Amino acid sequence: MKRIFVVQGGGRPKGNTSKLVEQFVRGAEEAGHQVEIVSLLKEEVNGCLGCNACHMRYVL
Repeated sequence: MKRIFVVQGGGRPKGNTSKLVEQFVRGAEEAGHQVEIVSLLKEEVNGCLGCNACHMRYVL
């Protein structure tokens, strides 16, 4: 069994991307895999602010 993480980024809740993800998940679960889905429609996604925090984490 594998654990599969799906990031769904389609723009419509019942659009083509959603239908494709549903079919993929169904097949993966039938094959015995564990699937977790995160929809970006439910999350606020912003661009980079240029704060360099991502670089500072690794410089110690």
